Amino acid sequence: MHLAGRPCTPTALKRRALLALLLLHANKTFSVDTLIDELWDGRPPRSAVAALQMYVSGLRRTLDPGHSQGGRDARQHPLLRTAGSGYLLRVGPGELDLDGFRKAAALGRGLLASGDCKGAGEEFRNALAMWRGSPLGDLGQSGLPAHYGVRLEEERLALVHDRIGADICRGRAREVVGELEELCARHPLREVFHEQLMLALADTGRRAGALDAYTRARRAVVESMGIEPGPALQAAQRTLLGGGRPANAGHERCLRG
Repeated sequence: MHLAGRPCTPTALKRRALLALLLLHANKTFSVDTLIDELWDGRPPRSAVAALQMYVSGLRRTLDPGHSQGGRDARQHPLLRTAGSGYLLRVGPGELDLDGFRKAAALGRGLLASGDCKGAGEEFRNALAMWRGSPLGDLGQSGLPAHYGVRLEEERLALVHDRIGADICRGRAREVVGELEELCARHPLREVFHEQLMLALADTGRRAGALDAYTRARRAVVESMGIEPGPALQAAQRTLLGGGRPANAGHERCLRG
């Protein structure tokens, strides 16, 4: 984290976890009880309240080293405020990368809905360029609940799917085949990537390869879940067998350019 060009990320693991929680709930009051529950994933020590107070104090010094001088009230810290029975981290518009990511993603999806595939793809790339490594990847041993990282990764993958769909719609299927094969290998149960791979292969004249991709996807789903693939993936296979082109879900209105 940087503030006014100055790095201010805490070194202590629990303080970094606290900062991450407050940033994910920026400008909202986070109660002490909820913070304790999240920081220790539902298994807090008896000293949790005192420990949290210590982490907050240390984080305040990191965020604004000069505030604690001169006898100023720590509860009125310019960034990390005491609010009722909890804490609130003040973040201005555009200061959080995640907000920038979501703004660019929303703009891209608006362009996609209007049929501007080229503009949408550019916005999606701008949003994804803000991503650096695994979300909360340096907090794996902090005790922070895993669902926070999972939720952020879901947002990223959903946008990757949209960006690839826009690329296919623009006639760039050949360029995304390799990326899709890698995504299918990494996320074998994410059927939307298998659907896109089948479409991209079909668009490049590799209909047999697209059917093979379905066979691999089905095997992964059956072996892992014990069920057949979902209706969209099965429909893509039937369309290929019938000589048609699978749908590019959510992207068919795009204008090429």
